[in-house]
Amino acid sequence: MNLVTPGEPIAVEEEALPAGGAYISRDGYVRSMVTGLLQFDKYRKQVLVKPLVRRELTLKPNSVIEGVVTNASEDVAMVKIYASENNMRFNAIGILHVSQVMDGYVSAMYDYIKPGDVVKAKVLNSTPPYLLSVKEPLMGVIAAQCSHCGSTLHLHPSGYLVCRNCGRQEKRKIAVGYLYVLR
Repeated sequence: MNLVTPGEPIAVEEEALPAGGAYISRDGYVRSMVTGLLQFDKYRKQVLVKPLVRRELTLKPNSVIEGVVTNASEDVAMVKIYASENNMRFNAIGILHVSQVMDGYVSAMYDYIKPGDVVKAKVLNSTPPYLLSVKEPLMGVIAAQCSHCGSTLHLHPSGYLVCRNCGRQEKRKIAVGYLYVLR
């Protein structure tokens, strides 16, 4: 057993998958989430990092996360957080209140954020469920699907989203860096 530290590469995802205390980073490496002892199961092709100190991973205020909107009502949206800004995989719930969508009056959340949208948001507190904000220009929807046919929505140069499949136009609170752009 080897001692590993957070972020340290311990395998590539083709060799083994994380079983606990580890995650797969965007570059394809299995990395440690905690300081602990590395255990490698050759037969199951899994790596496990047993923490030296038992500590829950939490997000800090002003952290930037990515998540998927699971549901939305007039005044609130629930977000399943899957990653934080330092490429750490996460599994937490976030709450986005209508007052945190943009400055000024917002009549209903689902006019700007819809279920299935992938959002980039800023964390406002340090304990789950995390309160989120997308007020800043860099925050908001980074990928969305058509609410009519389910196809990917593309950002039109004029600022609205358009479905290439059915032609529908939709409005969202778009983040700088939206993933699908019409050219």
